[in-house]
Amino acid sequence: MGENRTSSAKAITVLFIGGAVLGAAAGMLFAPKAGKDTRKEVKHYAMKVKEDVSNTAQRTKAGIEAAFEKGRALLAEANAA
Repeated sequence: MGENRTSSAKAITVLFIGGAVLGAAAGMLFAPKAGKDTRKEVKHYAMKVKEDVSNTAQRTKAGIEAAFEKGRALLAEANAA
């Protein structure tokens, strides 16, 4: 039952974020600006999102590696005892 709730919450979160991104994109595309300006803004936004995702992935990777190292240390300590 708990797993089903977690899955449902994840799905709702993904849908919400997807809707927000689509809404932002639609707002930018239908804004009363020149196409050149809009394309420049979309490119800038995409680069920012790319950097943010990359930074988040690096932090997550570092956290996972630290957790594995801690786990290995605890396992070695338990085996030594």
